[in-house]
Amino acid sequence: MDFGLTDEQEMLRATAREFVAEVCPAERAKEWDEESAVPPGLFKGMAELGWFSLPFAEEDGGDGGGPVELILIAEELGRASFDVAMCYVGVLIPGITVFDWGTAAQRAFIREQVMTGRQRLAVALSEPDSGSDAAALRTSAQDRGDHFLVNGQKMWCTGAGLPDTTIATYVRTGPREPKHEGISLLLIDPRADGVEIRRTPTLARHILGTNEVFLADVVVPRENLVGPQDKGWSVMLSNLELEKVIITGGYLGAAQATLDEMLAFAKTRHAFGRPVGTFQALAHAMADLQVEIDSARLLAYRAAWLLAQGKPCGREGSMAKLKGSETYVAAARLGMQVCAGHGFSTESVMSFRYRESIVATISGGTSQIQRNGIARSMGLRTY
Repeated sequence: MDFGLTDEQEMLRATAREFVAEVCPAERAKEWDEESAVPPGLFKGMAELGWFSLPFAEEDGGDGGGPVELILIAEELGRASFDVAMCYVGVLIPGITVFDWGTAAQRAFIREQVMTGRQRLAVALSEPDSGSDAAALRTSAQDRGDHFLVNGQKMWCTGAGLPDTTIATYVRTGPREPKHEGISLLLIDPRADGVEIRRTPTLARHILGTNEVFLADVVVPRENLVGPQDKGWSVMLSNLELEKVIITGGYLGAAQATLDEMLAFAKTRHAFGRPVGTFQALAHAMADLQVEIDSARLLAYRAAWLLAQGKPCGREGSMAKLKGSETYVAAARLGMQVCAGHGFSTESVMSFRYRESIVATISGGTSQIQRNGIARSMGLRTY
């Protein structure tokens, strides 16, 4: 097995690390989180480096990059914060989905607006009574011939409230049973009549922001339908494994940065006449954490490699997401313990890591859902 990266991949990683150091170091990401704001230059900088066009074929205006290249970028951005990584992943995944399933006009929109950073995409999927059970969604879109009339409520829509954003919204255009049928994907302009967006107060993840989206008799042109009508479940699942893999890259970067930050503190903070990092209780805990991070990294990069080879990786993707998210939570918890009072202060980056990490095992598919998928792959039925 070859665990090495190509020269081009090493260069991509170095560029991403330099980008984080110059544009969005952790201290700056913490400020953005506290201000509930994301500077336009962040998205512009990613676009100028070609990251939003990276996975697309050269004839479509991209560079033909694959899952390994994408996870490299996500991991480096995660060093700033997981939310910064999601500024990339949250736009990229729906962009790929729309391009894969879209019309010529929709593909042109991705090429000319999203790849260039002029426009962003956000996803509206979860509802008050449908989160992990995504197929239970109820937001309705009545077919009126040349348009759909949409009514319903969406929750936990990351980035939907940012300017220049189109909301990729999963709706029900057919009967509720069987529940995996009758789902469609519509592109909805948040400025349309009947759309109301409310920011949801959260413990962290304030850079992109989390939102409720209320839809009341919203007229959506038929040309905004992405993929076949009533077959949106296939559209939804088409890039699920890729999303898990890239998201895990963000967890890895955040977890590694958290460990690096507590190491720096442990080497300079003295107690009983010596650095606290020399006490075996802390040294062993941090050594164990590095093992866990490297284990999560191997799982994630294995899944990325399988995707790059065109091989199924449902089980491997779930394992990576599970391990990566739980490792970030463990890293932030240990960081608070190592940094003690300093970490407890809201002036510290560690307090920011701790707040941000808590949702890692919930968003993007809960740990319980990942374990269900892994168990099913082992021939076990779960209830």
